[in-house]
Amino acid sequence: MDALPDFAQLQLHFGDHVQRRYEVIRPLVLLGDRTAAQRAEETQMHPETVRDLTRRFRQHGLLGLFPEHTGLLSPSRGKQVPEAVVEELTRLKALYHGFRYRELARILLCKLEYRIDAKTVKRLWQHSAVPVQGELPFGDYHHQATRTQARLQVIKLYYQGWKKLSISRVLHVSRPTIDRWIQRFEAEHLAGLGDKSSSPQTTTRKAWLPLMSAIYHLQKRHPDAGRFRIWSLLANTTISERTVGRVMALNKQVYDDIPHVARLQPKKPPGPHPYKASQPHQYWFIDGRMMDFAFDGVRWWSILILAGYSRTILAGALAPSEAS
Repeated sequence: MDALPDFAQLQLHFGDHVQRRYEVIRPLVLLGDRTAAQRAEETQMHPETVRDLTRRFRQHGLLGLFPEHTGLLSPSRGKQVPEAVVEELTRLKALYHGFRYRELARILLCKLEYRIDAKTVKRLWQHSAVPVQGELPFGDYHHQATRTQARLQVIKLYYQGWKKLSISRVLHVSRPTIDRWIQRFEAEHLAGLGDKSSSPQTTTRKAWLPLMSAIYHLQKRHPDAGRFRIWSLLANTTISERTVGRVMALNKQVYDDIPHVARLQPKKPPGPHPYKASQPHQYWFIDGRMMDFAFDGVRWWSILILAGYSRTILAGALAPSEAS
């Protein structure tokens, strides 16, 4: 049985005009397998009537099938909203219900180049019916064929006017990830959407010229200090004492005015120690050095007595002068 007798037989079971109008547009809104002109020929109606009923149903749902009671929504200036705008809003409503009205207006402007007020978008959105059949044209972010394709989908939606929050909820991807892909795309274009290693390519340099200069001046003021002492005087916790030691060794090779710099000369054979102890308490030694701090403006001395045989500290004291 062809379409025309089928529709003619269905008319015998219609109870009111709403049922008849819905049956006229049902293949267009559900199946989409024919045009309005073809459906008008099958139902012996005018094509503009079929188009008008289809447009009203997509905007108002079943209320749109009461033409004598329902009017089409139009902007406040009296300009009718194009059908492509209504179809795009219907498509977006099938994808996600959390759009903001200003966001929808921006999406329509970016995609259809149609400027519309957010209040008009609100009225169209609230009065439009939710499509029965609506599948996402793109899958979840984590179910794309490749990561590059998934990241490109994020970029496309962002430049079509979508807010980052909407992209995050529709594609199930976090906001920081969206921010990172947008920044990489703006900096490197499509090349920035590929997979990259997160490990650093070069080690962080810590021995810059200001640090080397500061250690150089400390070496001149404290010629007997080692790397631990210089590191404590430097008071910089971002570098280690090993880094200070390497810089000190480099400074000694560069600067000749640092005390105790080894000169390139033939090495002499070591001579015998004049006070080498051969038994306990044969020799005692006194070690005296000035402290780095002062009490009441006076820098005190540290005086230690060491055993020459066992190198043990026998006694020690703080004195205001070396001759105390």
